[in-house]
Amino acid sequence: MATLQIPYKFNPRDYQLELLRKMDSGIKRAIVVWNRRSGKDKTCFNYMIKRAVEKVGTYFYFLPTYSQAKKVIWDNIDNEGFKMLDHIPRELIKATNATELKIELVNGSVVQLIAADEFKKSGVGTNPVGVVFSEYSISDPEAWKYLSPILAVNGGWAIFNFTPRGMNHAWNLLQYANGNDKWFTQTLTIDDTKVMSKEQFEEEKTQYPADFVEQEYYCKFIEGAGQFFRRIDNNIHRDDLVDKPDYTHRYKMGVDLGKYQDYTVITLIDLMNMRVLKQDRFNQIDWNLQKSRIEVAYLKYFKPEITMDSTGLGDPIYDDLSKKGLNIVSYKFTEASRMDLLNNLLLLLEQDKIKIPDDPILKAELQSFRYSMTDTRKIKVGVPDGLHDDCVFSLALACYNLPNKPLPIYGIRRLNQQSGVETTSYE
Repeated sequence: MATLQIPYKFNPRDYQLELLRKMDSGIKRAIVVWNRRSGKDKTCFNYMIKRAVEKVGTYFYFLPTYSQAKKVIWDNIDNEGFKMLDHIPRELIKATNATELKIELVNGSVVQLIAADEFKKSGVGTNPVGVVFSEYSISDPEAWKYLSPILAVNGGWAIFNFTPRGMNHAWNLLQYANGNDKWFTQTLTIDDTKVMSKEQFEEEKTQYPADFVEQEYYCKFIEGAGQFFRRIDNNIHRDDLVDKPDYTHRYKMGVDLGKYQDYTVITLIDLMNMRVLKQDRFNQIDWNLQKSRIEVAYLKYFKPEITMDSTGLGDPIYDDLSKKGLNIVSYKFTEASRMDLLNNLLLLLEQDKIKIPDDPILKAELQSFRYSMTDTRKIKVGVPDGLHDDCVFSLALACYNLPNKPLPIYGIRRLNQQSGVETTSYE
């Protein structure tokens, strides 16, 4: 009978060996801050498999969301066409559950991929002996708060891998671990790992902002690095009166239609002062009610021009509203047209041309938009998996084709002192 070698079909690179040696020497806590494309997950996943073979127990591999767990581990295929799950020899697998992302080994161990953002709902009662937190800097830290005392009691181990995302909870954990002899910490940059040639890296740098390169390849903890929208807090208004319809003003409206779990968001902007009104955000409403809600807003704010997402399911909605006489412009979402919208909104904020409401949901969405790199190494802008972007795209639709400067007041109210009657002059 042939002998199986674990790790299976994995030859660690030189710079990956120190983590593996430290964990094998008995270290129970480790943090590795390695640059992009350095093989963090391949290294950590193979280490977890080895431990699951050596000791029967439950092992959790955390990623920020369920979709990332599927993409990064369960469905992952590397550049050589090798599946991540194939690092577990088939002879060692008793059963798999693709819905729960769970693998049961023949020795009784269980390896399960877990979405950190859902762990609070289902994690109570678990007793893992080993965990990995992948991309911990963008994960919900509550899972670690819950598991830390469990691992302390049962002698379990934990590895955290990430690239920086500002001075957040991951940075705080690294500061705690540095200088603590019970923790292994390691920060490696592109100069240490050399995962690209100098020529390749020079080409790579031309595609990204400088702070994004510093964060992703030199592992610098920079607040706002890679963030797409800037000057968000500089362009907040807190004027509740702006939400009240004023018939002397003119408005423009943007509608991003929700699909499945997404939200439909209606955004209005006052063209007299370029202030955005509080957004109307809702979901789980049938299409007829959505059309009615859009029409109510349209009439309430004196029939403004509407720019609406009419992609896919939005097409018949656009047709129905257009037939009813609404002043509505169709906007089809493609990769290029989305970027046109986002770049236009980016410029409006950077040039302080619009003011947005002090709405935590809208601000959080704007702050979540980041530069990222696709598998084909193209630049992409969007929010991390699992987060919403509906408020931002509704705002971007409302702001599309705005006039270059605020419009003059459409009508001027004058009060007749003798009669006490207010009239409006249109000038």
